[in-house]
Amino acid sequence: MKILNYTLILLFTLVILSCGGGGGGSDETAPIVNFTSPSTNAAEPTTITAGGTITFSGKLSDNKNLKSITFTNLQVKAKTVNDFILDFNEKLNSKKPASASVLDKSESNVSFSIETLFGAPANEYTMTCTVIDNSDNPTTKTFYIKVE
Repeated sequence: MKILNYTLILLFTLVILSCGGGGGGSDETAPIVNFTSPSTNAAEPTTITAGGTITFSGKLSDNKNLKSITFTNLQVKAKTVNDFILDFNEKLNSKKPASASVLDKSESNVSFSIETLFGAPANEYTMTCTVIDNSDNPTTKTFYIKVE
């Protein structure tokens, strides 16, 4: 009988502990990332002339809190390395928002501009922005930029 009582107490304790909660369960919802500029549509890239300015403008949000934002360096579809890419990436690294700017916020706006080099080669370029929330759910957007 004592064994039965101890078994019932143990089962009751396990049920109570398993039903307890961390206050809301796990977060499986990835952040929402909406950029109005540059284009995130490969069929309709943002088109600029060499020497023009590319403006990054968007809104980030999450049902809980954001953790980080990162931008990849500009990539060219053709396999060449040139002064335009080096200059653009250097400016991107100095102007892009740091991850700390979105840390523990449920919403954040992104806005910065980069002037491109005069004489930049005509080509199509891509880069990405990845936003991660506090539960490590990522959302990645790819930007499409065409220099004429």
